[in-house]
Amino acid sequence: MTFSASRSLTGSEPTAARPARFWWAGFVAAAVGAAGCGNPGDEAPGEAIAAGPPFSRVQPELFDEPGAQPNAWADYDGDGDLDLFVGMRYGPNRLYRNDGGTFEDVAEAAGIADAEDTRAAAWGDYDADGDLDLYVGFPAEVGQPNRLYRNDGGRFADVAQQKGVGLVGTTRQPAWVDYDGDGDLDLFVAMRDQANRLFRNDGPGRFADVTEAAGVGDPRRTVGVVWFDYDHDGDLDVHVSNQNGDEDAFLQNQGDGTFLDVAAELGMNWPGRGEEFGSVAPAVTDYDNDGDLDLFIAAYGPDVLWSNDGDGTFTNVTDPTTLGQDYHSTTAAWADIDHDGRADLIVTSYLGDEAEAEDHLFLNTPEGFRNVIPPLLLERGPSHGVAWADFDRDGDLDLAIANNHQAEGTHHLYRNELNAALSGRSIQVTPLDESGHWTLPGAEVRLRDSSTGDLLGSRLVDSGGGYCSQGAAPVHFGLPAGTESVDVELTIIRGGERMVFEQESVSIREQGSSPLVFQIR
Repeated sequence: MTFSASRSLTGSEPTAARPARFWWAGFVAAAVGAAGCGNPGDEAPGEAIAAGPPFSRVQPELFDEPGAQPNAWADYDGDGDLDLFVGMRYGPNRLYRNDGGTFEDVAEAAGIADAEDTRAAAWGDYDADGDLDLYVGFPAEVGQPNRLYRNDGGRFADVAQQKGVGLVGTTRQPAWVDYDGDGDLDLFVAMRDQANRLFRNDGPGRFADVTEAAGVGDPRRTVGVVWFDYDHDGDLDVHVSNQNGDEDAFLQNQGDGTFLDVAAELGMNWPGRGEEFGSVAPAVTDYDNDGDLDLFIAAYGPDVLWSNDGDGTFTNVTDPTTLGQDYHSTTAAWADIDHDGRADLIVTSYLGDEAEAEDHLFLNTPEGFRNVIPPLLLERGPSHGVAWADFDRDGDLDLAIANNHQAEGTHHLYRNELNAALSGRSIQVTPLDESGHWTLPGAEVRLRDSSTGDLLGSRLVDSGGGYCSQGAAPVHFGLPAGTESVDVELTIIRGGERMVFEQESVSIREQGSSPLVFQIR
C-alpha cells in the first residue's frame, strides 16, 4: 500500500508536543508488524518472558565458526530481506545471504571473503547508486589497508586506494554519516593506534581527508563512536569512546565544518581513570520515551547510562545495582524485545580467553532494568558483535552475536519466538532519501499514537554501534497493547536544520509484514 504524507514539518526540539511548523513533502509505502496489533486484553509482555526471552538457534551448523568480531545487517542484494556480514578473526569473513529466512554464506562468490583479522565493518551507500557498499577495517599488525567494497549488483570491488580511504592501522568504529549536511555520506574512521580520520564525500564518491581542518583527529585510543544530534541544532555530533584510561570526547558539530570537544564541559569525559579502564561502545536510543536520545556506554569499569535532559546536557542515571556494574563490557545494543514500547538492552562481556563470560539482557520495566538473559544465550554467547534485526519478517527482533574465542566462540543467530499476538505488535521504518537511497544514518524516527497524540518512542537510524559495526536495518518499534494506528515522524539532520516529515494514521491492523518505507521528497 502506498501513502502520501499528510504534512511535513520542521522543528528544533523533539518534545512530546506535536510539531507545528511546515516544511516539505514525503511519502510512505508498505508497512508493518506480522500478525496484527494486540488488544488491551492480550497477554502482557512481562508475563510472556518471565522465564527469559524465548529464543531459538537458527541453522546452528552454519553459524558455528569461532572467532567472530563485527557483525552488521543490510539488504546488500536488494531482494527485500536482510543479509548478514560477519568479520572473522581466524578465517575468511562471512556474508550470509538471506533467502526467505534461510541463509547461505556467499562471501567468496561476492568477493569479500577476506582472511585477515577483521575488526570493523560498516554498510552505507557512499556512491548513492541504490545499493549498499561495505567498509572493512583491520588491525595494524596484519599490515592490510582497509577496504572499501563498492557493490556492483551483488558483487564487490575494492576501491579504497582509488578513493583514498585505504588506511593502515588498528581500525575500530567506521561510520557513514552526512556530517556536513550536503546529502551524501561521508566516512569517519576511529583508530586505536593513531588519530581518528574524517573523509568528506565530494561526490560522486570522491573523498577528501578533512581531519585536520575539522578538528577531529583525536589521538586518544578510540574504540567506539556514535553520531547523533544531541543538542538539537540541526547537525550531527559524535561521541568518541576511548580506552586505556584516555578521556572520552564529545565532539560538537559547529555547523561550519569544524568540531569542538565539549565532553569536559558536559561532565562526560571521565578524567583520571586508570590504564585498565576505558569506554568501549556507545549505544543510543530514547530509553525513557521522552522524545530525546539517551546514551549508554559499555566500558571496562562501570557502565553508564546518560539521560538526555533535552537542553544539550546529560545526567548520569545509572543504577549501580543493575546497569552500572563492571561487567568488562565490549558492546551494548538497544531493542524492544518484548513489544511493550520500551527499549531493552543487551550488554556483552569479554574476559581474556574465556568463551563464556557472562552477558546481560536487561528488560526495561516501569520499575527499572532487570536481567532476563536466558540460559541459551549464556552458552558461549557474544563477546563482541551484537546485531538486532527482524530477519524472518515476523515483526519481532532476532539476534546475531559474535564471539571471538579461537576454539569455542561461535557467531550464532537466534530467532525471537514471541507469540503471534506479541510479535505483531510492532512497526518497522526504512528511511530513504529523495532518490530512494540509504543515506540518512543519524536521522531520527518517532511514533505517536494517532488517537491521543502521545509520544510512543524515538529511535536513531544506525550511525555506529554493536562493536565496531554499522548496519542498514529498518528502525524497529514495539508497541504498547491497544495501539491501533500511529503517526510516523522522520527527522533528518541536514544543512543546519532539523527537517521533520510526517505520515499520519498508519493503521497497524491493515499493514503487512514488510517494513514501512519512508522516502522524503
